[in-house]
Amino acid sequence: MPWLDHPIVWAAGACVLLQLLAWLRQRQTSNADSVDIAWTLGIIVCAVIYLFTVPSPDWNMILVFVFPVIWYSRLLLHLIDRYDVAHEDSRYQHLRAHWSQGTQAKFLAFFMFQAGLSVLFSLTAYWVLVAAELNAVKVVTAAVIGLLALLGVTVADKQLLRFKRNHDSSEVCNVGLWRYSRHPNYFFEWLHWFVYPILLWGNPYFEWSLLVVAIMLLFLLKLTGIPYSEQRALEKRGDAYRSYMKQTSPFIPWRTNHD
Repeated sequence: MPWLDHPIVWAAGACVLLQLLAWLRQRQTSNADSVDIAWTLGIIVCAVIYLFTVPSPDWNMILVFVFPVIWYSRLLLHLIDRYDVAHEDSRYQHLRAHWSQGTQAKFLAFFMFQAGLSVLFSLTAYWVLVAAELNAVKVVTAAVIGLLALLGVTVADKQLLRFKRNHDSSEVCNVGLWRYSRHPNYFFEWLHWFVYPILLWGNPYFEWSLLVVAIMLLFLLKLTGIPYSEQRALEKRGDAYRSYMKQTSPFIPWRTNHD
């Protein structure tokens, strides 16, 4: 069957395998944080598969190597660095407590769903590789947006990590970028996805790349991102976080009401 040789099919198979291994690790350790590592690694692996199997102009390949391979390699190292087998993320603790029956089967379905998301969010890399040769304006504009996003998310992560190391867990991080946005890391993560519509401007995949940007925004604002993070923050920090919410933009870095 010729469709079995398609790069996206190979990428999907790789993501399923990665998440299956992550699920087995979760069974062994009772820690589902491995799903995030497998999700991130899945996007990297998909992009590498596309790079080796899709003939493409040089600049297209370079941009895909930078976004998403290098971009998500940074996130992968960050997730591996904070992975603690003895401490499961509160999101997954909540799921484990909620799924009191058939827990492992439900986790398996969840891990496979994440495999599908890895493939979905890797499609932008595939579309860039099959697009026509990129012109200088697209390359420079995408590079500026991507580097700004990389700088922002790196600074935000380091500021939060430094704050956690020097403050009690009941305190609210409101320094640096976190003074202007409650979730600057999410904002800059989302910003980087505009690299692909820029590169695909005038291409039939342009509208599809905008849809991916919208889906990522939906996940961050309404599903697995901000709502759950803020729910846990309110439980841990109470009125201090409520005050922070009143003073600080939820997503886009903006002026604040801090004294």
